[in-house]
Amino acid sequence: MKNQLIILAGLVFFFCCQESTGGIEKPFENPFIVLDDVDSSNVTGEEDGRALIQEDGWSAPVKLPASDDGAEDGTYITRDGRYVLFYYVPTWGNENGVDPQIYFTERPFVNRQLHPITSDDFNAEAGPYISEVGDIYYTKTFIVLEPTPHEATPRKIVMNDGTTILDMGTGEHEGNPHYCDAMEELYANIEYESGDTDIAVFKDGVTTFLPEPINLPENLDLQPFLTDDCQTMYFTSSRGSVISNFPLQVYKSQRIGEFEWSEPELFISYPQPEGMFGGVGEFSMTRDGKQMVFLELTITLEGDEYVGTNEMYYAERYNQ
Repeated sequence: MKNQLIILAGLVFFFCCQESTGGIEKPFENPFIVLDDVDSSNVTGEEDGRALIQEDGWSAPVKLPASDDGAEDGTYITRDGRYVLFYYVPTWGNENGVDPQIYFTERPFVNRQLHPITSDDFNAEAGPYISEVGDIYYTKTFIVLEPTPHEATPRKIVMNDGTTILDMGTGEHEGNPHYCDAMEELYANIEYESGDTDIAVFKDGVTTFLPEPINLPENLDLQPFLTDDCQTMYFTSSRGSVISNFPLQVYKSQRIGEFEWSEPELFISYPQPEGMFGGVGEFSMTRDGKQMVFLELTITLEGDEYVGTNEMYYAERYNQ
């Protein structure tokens, strides 16, 4: 069931393709610059989420107005709190054949705009992240239609205009990148053919899979996000799941060595009421640690079909 239902980025996006439109790749244009100060102006959400933040001092998560009936994913709030980047398809599960594209919404996060890094053809982009020096990292498909049969390589991480490919050498799908400038480390999740995922680090040309207690056998561990000093990591995990791999929840861990991390603590939980399951993930935070954005996935069984919603949520620290 997990392969059909999980829609958090890095797991089930990019599954459809259609004939090429023959469009010309646009040159990279950065539509905004991340500033040094953090914008803390008011953000009004549409409704409260189901997720529970386990750390005291946070507001109740609220759904962002830019989140609509389609499927948003790969959420990332910039360090200055002025923009949220994400990828989007008009229907949950991408059933209508429209390929995922990267969008951004400007504070107070009401309207969305297509990001210039999105390509014109059927190859798709997702999982955006902006480093401290302004480089945009994201995941891209590489599907070649001619000659037939179609040839496709695993999804890879690219930078800026997409011409620089950061191949971690795993031979598997590599996605949800996070480049931590302070220690020159590229974090990502590696997705196997089985659908399982692990978190790996690419440093000095070598890929290292994080040992326990981060990656656990027969668990989904994915979507790493690090604070700017590279000492605290938030990530999504299925550990403690009760139905298949649900709930997916966000955990927090502290660095205790070069590739060693402390026992993760639950940071955002997701209740599993009867007849409903899902989870949270795609966590990100501003540089001052006072604003967060994440994704909430809710799945219910309606008749013989599973119906899901994939929405963006925002929370902030109380003034203290």
